[in-house]
Amino acid sequence: MLINPRSPESFWSFRWALRELLPDKRAINPPLGLATLAALTPVDWEISIFDENIEPLPTDPKADIVGIGGMAVQFPRQRELLHYYREKGYHVVIGGSYASLSPSTYEGLADTLIVGEAELVWPEFCRDFEHGLPGKQYCQPDPVDLRHTPTPRFDLLNLSAYTTASLQFSRGCPYLCEFCDIPVLFGRKPRTKTLAQIHNELEALRPT
Repeated sequence: MLINPRSPESFWSFRWALRELLPDKRAINPPLGLATLAALTPVDWEISIFDENIEPLPTDPKADIVGIGGMAVQFPRQRELLHYYREKGYHVVIGGSYASLSPSTYEGLADTLIVGEAELVWPEFCRDFEHGLPGKQYCQPDPVDLRHTPTPRFDLLNLSAYTTASLQFSRGCPYLCEFCDIPVLFGRKPRTKTLAQIHNELEALRPT
């Protein structure tokens, strides 16, 4: 089970605007990172995505692993969820931008920490877990080749609850805006997916 924690009332939530302008919507953007992570998961695994910004979370899910992502603004809620599901006996994994930027913040909070981009290290973790030997930390120090990134599992998202459906065409940015962590996370050289990948992702979005 993969979780996108609830965001506090802030720039990232837009809840006040949605209530007034689009009351049938619950959030702006779906958790694209978790949908990509789901696509990197072994095909014979059952997997689900829950976004706390649009729906309540299961308190006792039928799952072996609970993976939690999120940004710095979501950390207080991340910490609560990590503690709750770990106390319940699930193998708890943390990843995402804040875990990659400040891994020491999560010391003692999760069973496994994913640092960096997930395309190579998440499948490695899954293999280790299947063999009963999950590691405590998996680190991807270098940028990955996006040409091998699979189409996100849009079918696991309730896209009707969001105002938009998003695609990721590139990672990395050559600029150094002081408020932005993208160059730190993804490097200053933009990397892109192929046109064929984008076509496939658009086609995957059509039925949803």
